[in-house]
Amino acid sequence: MKFLIAEQNIGDDATKERAEKLIELLKAKGWDVEYGIGRNVATDVSEFGQEEKIQDSFADDFMLCLSQMENDML
Repeated sequence: MKFLIAEQNIGDDATKERAEKLIELLKAKGWDVEYGIGRNVATDVSEFGQEEKIQDSFADDFMLCLSQMENDML
């Protein structure tokens, strides 16, 4: 499944650099992520019908990586 992330997904004070760092962290976890705005879409037949489960797993990693970035800034 392809996920798109931009500053709007991170928060009001986010920068493109923060979005790119988050993308880097998520890619290291194996997610198919790119910079941009749009719908997250299934990219493989095996993902159809599994979108909600995949998005839930992604959301967990998204929050974990975002928290990691916050801790790195302290």
